Amino acid sequence: MKFMDKIFQHIEIFMNIQISEKSGFGRSLFERLVLLGHEKHLLNIQYRMHPSISLFPNMEFYDKQILDSPRVKERSYEKHFLCGDMFKFYSFINVAYGQDELDEGNSRKNGVEVAVVSDIVLELYKGNFIM
Repeated sequence: MKFMDKIFQHIEIFMNIQISEKSGFGRSLFERLVLLGHEKHLLNIQYRMHPSISLFPNMEFYDKQILDSPRVKERSYEKHFLCGDMFKFYSFINVAYGQDELDEGNSRKNGVEVAVVSDIVLELYKGNFIM
C-alpha cells in the first residue's frame, strides 16, 4: 500500500470514529459505569511502564500517587521493541494529518494517531516492522 493510500485510510478510520462518537458510542465502559453511579477507585501500582516513562504522568496527572512495581524497576525489565537506541525508552513518529480533539472528560485524543499506532502494533505482532 502506498504512503498516501495509508494516510487516506487513516483519515477514513478517523471519520468513522467521529460518526460513532456523535451516535453516543464514544464513551468507554468505565465512563458509563461511573455515570451509572459506580464508585471510582485509584489503582496505585503500575506494572508495565519503565519508571522513566511513568514519572511524567505520575507527577502531572496523579499527584505522585502511583507507585512503580518492583518488577519494572529491575534492570532486566528494559525492553527494546524497535531497532536502534533512538531516545532510550521513547520513540517519536511524525503522524501527518492528525488532529487533537477534546472528549467529554477534557482528555485529548487523535484518531489518526490511533490508526497509525494500531498499524505499527499489528506489524510488530506479525514481525514485519523495521525502522
